[in-house]
Amino acid sequence: MLATLVLSFPDPKSFRKQRIYQVITDRFAGGDDCNNKREYCNGNLKSMAGKLAYIKNLGYTAIWISPTVQQAEGPQMQFTGFWPSDFYKTNPKQGSDQDLKDLVAEAHKLGLLVISDVNYNNVGQCKDGKVSCITTFPLNAYYHANCNITDSQNSTQLEKCRVDGSPDLDQDHPYVLQELLDWTAWYQNEFNFDGFRIGFLKNVGHKFWKALRQVSPWFTIGSVTNASYAELKNYTNQELYTTFNEPLFSAVYETIGWQNKSMHLLSEAFEEAALTFGDNVKDLGIYLDNHDTDRFLSSCDKDSMKFLNGVALQHTWIGIPVLYYGTEQKMHGFSGFANENTEKMWGPNSYNQSSEYYVMIKKLNEMRDKVKIDQINQKELLVTDDFYSYARGNQVLVALTNQGYYKKQQIHHIVPNSPFESNTRICDILSNECLNVNEDESVDIYLTNGQARVYVRESLM
Repeated sequence: MLATLVLSFPDPKSFRKQRIYQVITDRFAGGDDCNNKREYCNGNLKSMAGKLAYIKNLGYTAIWISPTVQQAEGPQMQFTGFWPSDFYKTNPKQGSDQDLKDLVAEAHKLGLLVISDVNYNNVGQCKDGKVSCITTFPLNAYYHANCNITDSQNSTQLEKCRVDGSPDLDQDHPYVLQELLDWTAWYQNEFNFDGFRIGFLKNVGHKFWKALRQVSPWFTIGSVTNASYAELKNYTNQELYTTFNEPLFSAVYETIGWQNKSMHLLSEAFEEAALTFGDNVKDLGIYLDNHDTDRFLSSCDKDSMKFLNGVALQHTWIGIPVLYYGTEQKMHGFSGFANENTEKMWGPNSYNQSSEYYVMIKKLNEMRDKVKIDQINQKELLVTDDFYSYARGNQVLVALTNQGYYKKQQIHHIVPNSPFESNTRICDILSNECLNVNEDESVDIYLTNGQARVYVRESLM
């Protein structure tokens, strides 16, 4: 079997120290004017390879690229890559097989890992409404019956009906199962990927995910939208290696985002994740947005301080930070029909390494390296409706608020039991302001106009 040909890949546990930058290939480098965001803008793999230093300089150690396989030519928006036709060919609109191999090789040369997005749930629609253009799975027998998902809580519908009308693969069919498993091993070997991001988890049964894990022992991270921690745990029990921290995403959106709910929601997410996952909480992906969501800057109504709080949390919370491309350049589009959340990167100053957010995020990533943050635990220090503070080991103290810039408020709290010794000089890496820890090891923290603080010892500045 092809599944026995797997060569080498990083230890999945080593991803705890990684920082992942998500790229939509069609929108990242080398494309055209892109007036219609629902169509291809012709970003390509070769141009992306030329921009890897930009990602590395920002402080990321891995890139997550959108699906690479050839797409069906039906009515959907193909540029995101989730409607395959031939699993064994690279999408020619984005480059050749060799372009993809060159991209991975160049990334590895720079010390960057490469995670590819893969889809096991469905194929694309053909122009004739059949499966005539689907090379890898050309027979009707390979698919579930044609039905639509009308109840997102109905597991049978999720697993056996169609997402956006796309033919739904029947993973219980012996040929489909074996072909997907064989392709998985071939794909990893052929292009030397370091891991996979996998979507549509709820749309495929647990039996398949367990079979997949047997042939893909590398780093796999899955998206399970609106899932509880208990549901996420089910998908990491002999199935995927890890998932994204979905309840935390929701809590950040509801607190620091536009809803301004109590910061106790963050506390609840932290406690439940720790109880559910134990030490494996360090493997969960921490994201603010992606191709399926509104960009965070839009979800917090373009409030620069709310944005700062979200990004500070993303890079200091226990887990693996995953940044959506363009966040560092203030991209702020909404999701939905117009795909405003998939802006093009190219244009004047698009890769500006001196921009405000680029410099700030780079500082956060440098701090993660200096304190070896992947090796230290997280401890809650103080929570109120508008304030949340936590520590990472004895190295970092974080203070956040949901108040934003426009309320023009100053919040003051004496945070007890800081991770620092009395009289230690500590500095906020975001503002470069410093103070001394109190005799009782508490810290007087002032947040003005929605500030966030990330304190480290002055010696680390």
